Amino acid sequence: MMKPCYARVVMKCSGARSILERNIPCRIMGRHKCSCLTLENTFKCYDLENGPTMDVELSKDDALSMYTQMLECRRFETVAGNYYKERKIRGFCHLYNGQEAVAVGMKQRLRSCDSVITAYRCHAWTYLMGVSLHEIMAELFGVKTGCSRGKGGSMHMYGDRFYGGNGIVGAQVPLGAGIALAHSYRKDNGVAVVLYGDGAANQGQVFESYNMAKLWCLPCIFVCENNHYGMGTHVRRASAMSEFYMRGQYIPGLWVDGNQVLAVRSATQFAVEHALNHGPIVLEMSTYRYVGHSMSDPGTSYRSREEVQKAREKRDPITSFRSQIIALCLADEEELKALEDKTKKQVDSICKKASTDKEVELHELHTDIYAKNVDGKIRGVSGFHLEHIKLAEVCFGKPKKTPACEINDVPVGAAIDVAKAKERKAKQDAKKAKDAKGDKKGANSKPPKGEDGDKEAKPPVEPKPAAKTPPTKAPPAPKK
Repeated sequence: MMKPCYARVVMKCSGARSILERNIPCRIMGRHKCSCLTLENTFKCYDLENGPTMDVELSKDDALSMYTQMLECRRFETVAGNYYKERKIRGFCHLYNGQEAVAVGMKQRLRSCDSVITAYRCHAWTYLMGVSLHEIMAELFGVKTGCSRGKGGSMHMYGDRFYGGNGIVGAQVPLGAGIALAHSYRKDNGVAVVLYGDGAANQGQVFESYNMAKLWCLPCIFVCENNHYGMGTHVRRASAMSEFYMRGQYIPGLWVDGNQVLAVRSATQFAVEHALNHGPIVLEMSTYRYVGHSMSDPGTSYRSREEVQKAREKRDPITSFRSQIIALCLADEEELKALEDKTKKQVDSICKKASTDKEVELHELHTDIYAKNVDGKIRGVSGFHLEHIKLAEVCFGKPKKTPACEINDVPVGAAIDVAKAKERKAKQDAKKAKDAKGDKKGANSKPPKGEDGDKEAKPPVEPKPAAKTPPTKAPPAPKK
């Protein structure tokens, strides 16, 4: 018989109205049953009478599922970064290394009717919302099997009830409030999770969204993923008040240790219930990113390597959860090591396969830009002399057969030189204009018939004018 394990930890929930402290010993009931435990220093409440539950349950299946998801997200980002350094991935690329517990923990308590919208650091969220790793990596490569058909890239990925991936800092927040309004209007019992970073938290549109969400009591969860750096600027250098969970003023808030996946899970369950019953709430997920702001940022000019290393050693969400799983007797070292090796091989294989997929062909570059296009062109102009065509029947369904497209009567294909096609078309237009001008001149008078009455008479030959001889100069007068 397996010897029972014991855990004794503390969770504190402090805020404007109350400070709660607990010190509860918890007993692990068995290897395959749920483990009851509490967590330490994971919540701070603002304008809330009660915070999330501090007694949580964890089964082996849930533990291994969350651990696997965090491993997949971490490995995927590592592989993507390596491909970017090899110049196989181009353009913008923002990695999520170090913040995995936020996405994984929240998704554990979101329901199928809930919606999510986030910023440009969106790979992990895209995967957790149902898009496959193959489709995400293909999108980074810009190939046609990508989740946005290779035309969205790192910042613009979408899925069922997942609205991106948005490239403009903070612009997703009012959109998220609109999604919450849609849930309220439809009465579908769903909530909108709106994620943004500490860099976007100072923008006016965020506060405008707070106001409308509170005014209309929308089922909206505002989530500030505070990784403590807006690009290369620390929060204390950019924010007069860095307690982002208190920024809503008239909206209750909750600070969460975003590197503890179980704390994030518990806070999300509380936030969903609050949003459905009482309206909007602001969550601040305190986390840390190990990499730079983007692949163009080494991340070492505004912070020391020692700071990053310290965060890895003491606050890494994966290693800390791994230690919890072992301490709670839910899995042993060998089992977790086998799971880690398996996950690494699977992710590497998926990413390698995506790199060999077919690139987007020229005739598909203009397709699926609008859901419903009314004027036939893209923003009034057409750089490729192409009209917009809807390739997909629905946003995320299987595409119909590609219709035949032409560039001004020139078949489109991967080998077509667009510049030559334009030049050829310009010459054709010039010739047509010249012919039309000549036809217009001769349209007013009919040519006379010849002696046989059928053939047109030849125009009389005009005599050539005599060549003009240059005037001769008079000889100079003799000198006297």
